[in-house]
Amino acid sequence: MRLAQELVASQEHLSSLPDLYYKVRDALQDADLEIDVLTNLIATDPSLTGKLLRIANSAFYGFPRKVETLSRAITLIGLGQLGDILLASTLAATFQGIRPQRMDMNRFWRGSIRRALLCRQFSRHLEERDVERAFVVGLLSDMGHLVMYHAVPDLMGIVLDTSEDNVLARAEKERSIIGCDYCEVGAALCVAWQLPDTMSNIIGNQLTPEDAEERVAETARLNLAISVAESLNRRETITAACPLLFPDAADLSGVDLALLPVFAEHCEAQLDSVMTSLGLT
Repeated sequence: MRLAQELVASQEHLSSLPDLYYKVRDALQDADLEIDVLTNLIATDPSLTGKLLRIANSAFYGFPRKVETLSRAITLIGLGQLGDILLASTLAATFQGIRPQRMDMNRFWRGSIRRALLCRQFSRHLEERDVERAFVVGLLSDMGHLVMYHAVPDLMGIVLDTSEDNVLARAEKERSIIGCDYCEVGAALCVAWQLPDTMSNIIGNQLTPEDAEERVAETARLNLAISVAESLNRRETITAACPLLFPDAADLSGVDLALLPVFAEHCEAQLDSVMTSLGLT
């Protein structure tokens, strides 16, 4: 874990999130917070304001009428979910300008959004409370690779050239050549950004859900989302027999595999709209 932390620390422009995110997060902790105060705070960043409005008007929420004001968007999204949506928007903006060598950024973002949408679908299916938190976890899950491609591009090039094109083989090669894998770096990034410990736990154990202790179920759902997203990236038809990275993911996650084709269809239907709303196209 120490090497992963050093890789994150070496990228000063990525080792912390913008101050506005932390100000909004702190404001949301106030039980007496008024919508007008929060609206004025977010409105100081026109780019973030625009992203929130685009998200509110996207297929992600599917509100029946157009949302035209920031205060209305905040009210409809709800204070309980707003912090996670702001975090998703902030993540996209933080990494948007990064173009590491040998990394297909369009493929990366499409894969990350697929993971995020699938995590959200699973969470809604199971009637979990924090569905937007599940989205953020999915979005965060592959961010470690962006840091690694930026911090040690030559070593990551060797990983690409010498590993099979699948998640498990590449992570094993990363550990062999670099000394840590993208999961560890992603977890270290969560710590550096002062995100909840549960997030770093899930991100760090995404390939080994059984090690996530009290977060086994959420981590298994992320692992399952990765399996489905990888199949979608390969343009494969999704069925209940979708190849799984972790054979016990279905049992541990509580997700009904028979519904995977439906989840995948919903994911693909929202993909382009969410990509656009987050400014990733």
